Amino acid sequence: MRPKRTAKPKLGRLEKLHPADYWQSGADFQHWLTEAENLELLSEALELDLHPNRGFGSNQGVDYGLFQGTESNHLVLVAAQPGPAEATYLGQLITWAAREAASTVVWVAAEFAAAQGQALQWLNQLGEDRVEFIGVEVELWQIGKNAMAVNFKPLDSARPRDSSEADAAVVEQTEVVAEAEGIAEPEPLTEQQQENLDFWSGLCDRLDRLGSLVKPGSPSPEATLGFAIARAGFRLNTILDRDHQSLYTELLLSGVDAHPHFSLLAHERELIADEIGLPLIWDDSGEHTCVIASTLGEVDLADRDRWPDYQAWFCDCLERFYEAFFDRIKQLDAAGYSPLPQRSASSFPDGLILPASPRS
Repeated sequence: MRPKRTAKPKLGRLEKLHPADYWQSGADFQHWLTEAENLELLSEALELDLHPNRGFGSNQGVDYGLFQGTESNHLVLVAAQPGPAEATYLGQLITWAAREAASTVVWVAAEFAAAQGQALQWLNQLGEDRVEFIGVEVELWQIGKNAMAVNFKPLDSARPRDSSEADAAVVEQTEVVAEAEGIAEPEPLTEQQQENLDFWSGLCDRLDRLGSLVKPGSPSPEATLGFAIARAGFRLNTILDRDHQSLYTELLLSGVDAHPHFSLLAHERELIADEIGLPLIWDDSGEHTCVIASTLGEVDLADRDRWPDYQAWFCDCLERFYEAFFDRIKQLDAAGYSPLPQRSASSFPDGLILPASPRS
């Protein structure tokens, strides 16, 4: 008698994606890196223990984040590009590393040319252990129909290692890929997740057809869909709030400078409200986040015939928010912020605390 075969999980299919199809800009990528679980992935790849430090900076199109390394005086500057590494970035990175007195500079990009790897190695030889430059290639994989995974690969040419270390790295990388190929197909979407995915797919298609200033990424099965705007620490979100039968379009400010940036924008709240032409909610109740939002109430997401109207409302709000805030966000400087006396939410005539909503 033939032995009974044991049930095995179904294997998923790996498909390599281009990072620029997921992260629409350097600012979008930089914002993603600041989330705790994503920063942990980068930390593991670099063998560094990274923690947020003094926030973010931007200069001539280069967005970077400042992180604290293992030691108290170990400052790490991280710049991320979703596309191929651009030669002009390197000069800017050197300039800002000098300004911030960084001990380590991490340059993350979808791919590096051989000459760029050689340039980083040459800089490390000149630095004589005082400053280290690390190039990191980012890979994005889709597993099956929905699950996605990211992989960070430091350039060997920028961090020389002996042959035994290099062989060990190859073995480890092979094991990671083999393990990924054996990942089971993800659980099917729930009815509500599928509904979210269908709704956001329609919204993204509509933004594409309109040629909107707001560039959509990949639709999500979550109740929130985010869009990049201007620089790290800022994000446009669209939210389906079924509990309160409402839709929200919001500008989310996050990070150590969220409250200073919010206060600087609040100085122009009447002018901003006039430009947007919609009632706005100003909420600074979060510890490290602030929100400026507009809402549409009494919605029925179960009625798909009304979805085009809801998607049109989101498109209109996103465009208005983008036009009103983009230049202002670019010009914000938290160093010019002076704290005001404590004020309650009622101090703002249009202030309101938002109901709790899930965010991706």
